[in-house]
Amino acid sequence: MNGQNKKIVILGAGFGGSKAAFDICKKLKKLNLEEKYELILVDKNEYHTYTPTLYEIATTSKNLANQIDLKSIVTFPLETIFKNIKITILKETVRDVDLIEGDIHFKSGGKLKFDFLVLALGSETNYFGIPGLKENSLTLKTFMDALKIRDTIWERVTASGPDQPQKLRIVIGGAGATGVELAGEIKSWLGQLREEYKYCSSTVSIIQAMPTVLPGFHEKIIAKVTRRLKDINVGLLMNETIAEVKPQKIILKSGRIVEYDILIWTGGVKAASLMTGLPLKKEEKGRVMAENQMECLPQSHDLKLYGKIYGLGDAICFYDPDTGKPIPYLAEAAIQGAEIVSHNIIEDIKMIEGLSQKAKHKRYNPPKEYAYIIPVGGKFAVAKVGPIILSGLAGWTLKGLVEFYYLLWNVLPPMQTLRVWLKGLRIFVQNDRLG
Repeated sequence: MNGQNKKIVILGAGFGGSKAAFDICKKLKKLNLEEKYELILVDKNEYHTYTPTLYEIATTSKNLANQIDLKSIVTFPLETIFKNIKITILKETVRDVDLIEGDIHFKSGGKLKFDFLVLALGSETNYFGIPGLKENSLTLKTFMDALKIRDTIWERVTASGPDQPQKLRIVIGGAGATGVELAGEIKSWLGQLREEYKYCSSTVSIIQAMPTVLPGFHEKIIAKVTRRLKDINVGLLMNETIAEVKPQKIILKSGRIVEYDILIWTGGVKAASLMTGLPLKKEEKGRVMAENQMECLPQSHDLKLYGKIYGLGDAICFYDPDTGKPIPYLAEAAIQGAEIVSHNIIEDIKMIEGLSQKAKHKRYNPPKEYAYIIPVGGKFAVAKVGPIILSGLAGWTLKGLVEFYYLLWNVLPPMQTLRVWLKGLRIFVQNDRLG
């Protein structure tokens, strides 16, 4: 790590990667080290995606918003986010990372050296080896995934008519937050579409391997969400595991057959596949671990890594030191981890530059409970913030305020935040029914 222009490389511009980049930029400027340390943010896309609203994109009628409108309220160009900030943004797909030599190899054939590396590559869909599941299902991980769901439903519904009635059976695999949000919103949207396209009838069902929806959530939240789903006629198949998927047919381990027209899989994620081959310390399920200071350590004591490696967000597994359980894959957890990573990298740099005698690293201490909001169709959401539980329109309103706060403090300048937020609010208010 001798020489000028040392490189801090962040792989991934999700919640954690973007937050870490923003914080490190500010701190380097404060220390007057911007010319000596180059911060590089690498992502396969030129934009940051606000994933909590993807379920809205997947259920917004084409007569309310086109693709360009929707993209402008859920994806934000990195050049805009980091405007007037000294950072290099690379649109590249990472092929592999050589942690011994300190090289990042891109699929384009390029190569990049690092001195500090932040692994924030996020997660990908986990199909758990279920035969036929990947080939016969849609997912909801990206903006393009959301558009594909929207277009697939829209095409089936609008193809109906007096001479061609449609019976649309939509099945969602997995009753975590994404599955619940999507099921509720699809059911609400189909109710609206039925007023215009009365020759298309539809059903929405969730298949869940556990006894309840939202396993691991507070029991009062589970009860409220379950009641809401039943009120809007979302079918719930609990304690049922998918064994195999064929075109238009789901075979459950119980032997039951569930027929479908559209299957959306939200039943699991795993760290980006690139992470599995890295020579880093892993937990028993094979996920790369980050220690309390969010540092990733070599898989054996005699292995010498190049530079300092940190990890955050869905790319890594972090165990809560108090509970011994892994922290959930939440945006809030990724953002909190990014604050620790950025602080510790700057402390490392201050030591290298002789600005401090000892690095004052911070440890990540997760909160006892994360705040969360679960929208469940229309202008209805269930939220838990500390001991306070809100539901209905109050929860939905809080969701909108949280989105505004995130954009304001992490993504866009104030006036642009207001314009984007109001545009999204106008579209989603028209798209979401009350009650």
